[in-house]
Amino acid sequence: MKITPVLAVAALSSIAGLVQAQSTVQVFGLLDLGYLNTRASGSGSVSSVNPDGNTSSRLGFRGTEDLGGGMNASFWLEGAINPDTGTGGSTSTNNKDSLNPGSLTFGRRSTVSLSNSMGELRLGRDYVPSFWNLSVAMHPFGTNGVGSAGQLFYPVSTGGTTVRTNVRASNSVGYILPSTLGGVYGQAMYAMGEQASNAAAGTSKDGNHIGGRIGYAAGPLNVAFATGKTNYATGDFTQTNLGANYQFGRAKLMYLYGQNKVGVTKTTINMIGTQYSMGLGEIRFAYTTLKADGVANDANQWAVGYVYSLSKRTALYSNYSQVKNKGTGKQFTVGAGNAVTDAGGSSSGIEFGVRHSF
Repeated sequence: MKITPVLAVAALSSIAGLVQAQSTVQVFGLLDLGYLNTRASGSGSVSSVNPDGNTSSRLGFRGTEDLGGGMNASFWLEGAINPDTGTGGSTSTNNKDSLNPGSLTFGRRSTVSLSNSMGELRLGRDYVPSFWNLSVAMHPFGTNGVGSAGQLFYPVSTGGTTVRTNVRASNSVGYILPSTLGGVYGQAMYAMGEQASNAAAGTSKDGNHIGGRIGYAAGPLNVAFATGKTNYATGDFTQTNLGANYQFGRAKLMYLYGQNKVGVTKTTINMIGTQYSMGLGEIRFAYTTLKADGVANDANQWAVGYVYSLSKRTALYSNYSQVKNKGTGKQFTVGAGNAVTDAGGSSSGIEFGVRHSF
């Protein structure tokens, strides 16, 4: 049987269309850059062109293949970018070290997964479950900019323990519940520090992490509880938090509780805040208090911000925040690189920027 060139082209086109329908690959990213001025007691002021005042800059690749029978295979590679300098972000190989070669690494996320109606099994470097409540879903500013939850909600490293798993963990195996459970959502993760069984006394489990999150979102309410623990011979790290928000007209009312334990030390944090929609704009406000036990000092923070959307992909923003250390403390500050050096001092920051996604 002879196949004409026209029929051959048509057949090949049909096959190519079928393959394309079953598999997708995307290139995506976001750039966020602005002006930042910080002031800290005893350290004066610093002005800079600063990234990530609203959302973390990134470059990534992701894709999904339909395997049939409701099963999908997916990959996700995402690296941090510092658009002010063109450098890349850091990562960790064993949940203890920190590597920052200055070039692009896929330290934000590097995963492969299988999913079906029963949920998703995901392997690689990923967010720990207890980080999600610190994101913009439960905190008006998320972990970006001078209003960031990170100022007080991140742990204080002490006693020889430098925490590497308050945001992500490497070498992880995770399970994510399906989105068909009537508003219930959640995930579990186990990550390995990959230490040798005959490592120095007490360090064979260093970097091992276990955590989980369970939540409920329906109508105007969204609430979630999460916890996670990482083993360190110098003092284990446990992160626990509870976040809730309620959509009340234009206002999303938000509450976030967090507790970080590092060894025998502890910090306990409470935040109330809101995201208030005004047409193409959104006002953000947060007030946070921190109580310290055995480490650092008590502190509080307030922040206000405004985001204006020029399009679905581009927005302008401005934020102002102040952190006040209590007693003789000087641990906590707005932003990085401008530390408080006066006992009981405060710091503040103001920023203006633009965010563009692609």
